[in-house]
Amino acid sequence: MRLPGLFLIGTIGFVAISYFEQLPVLGWLGALVSVVVWVTLGRAVAREGGSAAVASAILGAWTGFVGAWSAWAFQTGSLFGLSTPGLERVGAGFGFVGATLGLVYWPFVGAAVCFAAAFFSLGRRSIDRV
Repeated sequence: MRLPGLFLIGTIGFVAISYFEQLPVLGWLGALVSVVVWVTLGRAVAREGGSAAVASAILGAWTGFVGAWSAWAFQTGSLFGLSTPGLERVGAGFGFVGATLGLVYWPFVGAAVCFAAAFFSLGRRSIDRV
């Protein structure tokens, strides 16, 4: 699949993951799902060839930012939403702080996971050719 298609799929996928993360308790699985998606995207970029490790790192950083931004937007809506009950607002406050921090570190995590997935996929493919 072409790189722009992977960017589009990754963008849509990470917004969906952020929406899923709004479910109590089950939302913690969003981090695990994110890592699985990043590995899948990194390996897909590696199949494209070229400077796959760098391209996958950029894709991982972008999707990490999209996921963090959409999580931040959802948490901000829950925190300041008029229909949010009192105790849920406290939880939304913690989620807002976590999502704000995620804006900083989640793109780096995405870049690292995608880079590693592409790098190791390329390394294995190079060994298979010998």
